[in-house]
Amino acid sequence: MGITFPTVVLGQNGGEDAKLAAYYYNKGQFDKAEEYYESLYKKFETKYYFDKYFDCLMFQEKYKESEKIVGKQIKRNQFEFSYRFKLAEIYEKTDRQVNADEEYEKMIADLSPVQSQVQQLGRYFSGIGKFDYALQTYEKGKKANRSGYQYNIELGELYSMTKQKDKMIATYLDLLDYSSGYLKTVQTYLSRLIDFEKDEEEIALLRVELLSRAQNSPQKLCYNEMLIWYYTQLKQYTGAIIQSKALDLKGGANGRYTFEIGQVCESNKVYDKAKQAYNYVMELGERSPYYTAAAQHSLEVSFLMVTAQSNYTKNDLNAVVLEFESAILRMGKTEATINIMERLAQIYAFYINEPQKAEVLLKEAIDLQRNPLQKAHTKILLGDVLLSNNEIWDASILYMQVANDFPEDKIGHEAKFKNAKVFYYDGEFEYAKAQLDVLKASTTKLIANDAMQLSLLLQDNLGMDTTEAPVQLFANADLLLQQSRFEDAIVLLDSIDKTYPFHALADEILYQKGLIFSKQKDWTKAIFFFQKVIDNYGFDILADDAIFKIAEIYDFQLVDSEKAVEYYKKILFEFPSSLYVAVSRERYRTIKAI
Repeated sequence: MGITFPTVVLGQNGGEDAKLAAYYYNKGQFDKAEEYYESLYKKFETKYYFDKYFDCLMFQEKYKESEKIVGKQIKRNQFEFSYRFKLAEIYEKTDRQVNADEEYEKMIADLSPVQSQVQQLGRYFSGIGKFDYALQTYEKGKKANRSGYQYNIELGELYSMTKQKDKMIATYLDLLDYSSGYLKTVQTYLSRLIDFEKDEEEIALLRVELLSRAQNSPQKLCYNEMLIWYYTQLKQYTGAIIQSKALDLKGGANGRYTFEIGQVCESNKVYDKAKQAYNYVMELGERSPYYTAAAQHSLEVSFLMVTAQSNYTKNDLNAVVLEFESAILRMGKTEATINIMERLAQIYAFYINEPQKAEVLLKEAIDLQRNPLQKAHTKILLGDVLLSNNEIWDASILYMQVANDFPEDKIGHEAKFKNAKVFYYDGEFEYAKAQLDVLKASTTKLIANDAMQLSLLLQDNLGMDTTEAPVQLFANADLLLQQSRFEDAIVLLDSIDKTYPFHALADEILYQKGLIFSKQKDWTKAIFFFQKVIDNYGFDILADDAIFKIAEIYDFQLVDSEKAVEYYKKILFEFPSSLYVAVSRERYRTIKAI
């Protein structure tokens, strides 16, 4: 059939006749269906039954009868487009294209300047591939309402369909002249219609048009914003920074646009450009409301630039530490610089083995804070630092304080889990398991999952031997991992394998080695050990964890999308109840869409 127009059926009457009509229609027996639909239409005179009756006639090529009944409908409903399109369809089916074109042109000529009518007729034309007539429809609507809505979105899509690329771009950008509030809308449509990796012609046309408009209308800041977006789509961050600086100056934005570009660069791991953007904001001085945030992000980027490398040295870290310390001296120790103090403490404790400095700094940070939740976060970090320095019971006190202060909050559950692990490290396995079993009901999925895994580890391995020694050695290795003593942890895990071959902890040992090599950014070895978990223990509790770890390594570290998709797919199809299904599905779709 030719044209099918949407109809809303709000419960058609007709009883058995309607059922029989639908039965014959769906079976393709249109001669029999025609009899019923003709009768039903004459009885009820609804559009639904008319459309079905018309379809039956058209399927049987009864064009004269079809033309006759459509003509009657048009006389009754002169402003109903669908009947006139049915008449034009009959003309085209019977080789009367001139008559069809006259009908199309007459519809446009008779069109009222009402927006809903213009859009309806335009959609009808687009639906049957009559793009030129659709363009004429919207152009007429545009001329009839020069001060109102100009159909830029509809026209832009049609220009795209008809390969009029320059007009498409200009039409969408004209929408910004109507209102700069359409900025995100314009960006969304252009991003759908232009492939910024392949469509060289459209990219060049857009650049020329944006630069021209920015120069000719310097008072319209939206074109500078569009240029920032344009350069960001192309990952040409230098151009984006240049435009963001210009926009900050024009709009008196005090560095906001450049700060935002810095964040985009940082999230895309383009650290040198992120640093450039943040440093510009800092150069504006403390009068900028973004000064402190820019300083914090600039320091974070310095840290990431070093630690992103697998072969960074202590001298590299010391240079970062000096940058942090200088910033704190310059900006002072205040609530505004808490995040800087916390990150420096982490570097002291976990990267350059100076936990005492970290402890002093975090205690100062706790004293500065008035927000109870933020103070709790810092207490947990201090607990982690104390744990790294083997002060496990001092760490336990801090974890318990947070757990008591926030018994039903996510951070409280995190603190309870960390405290349960303190008892696990110390060999108090029964008490640790009791606490973990409570946490298995946590509303925080990740904590509940971690608690369940550690509880099962203890359940499966305690009581199997006359000694708890293997579990204690494994707990000791786990603590060494938390303390970033990676080589010592590997030695201890190897000793379990040698002393207790074929122990039930074998899969846990392999997985723990994978975690250690991940921490050391030795991705080849990490994948090797995670893969051994999958190959040898594919139906045990750690299998989906190991698969997800490999997927993330390929996705974010080795940037091998094909391999990443392979492992995300394993999660989706082989472990449908896994905690990682939602994230895996999102990453799978994102990668496949690229």
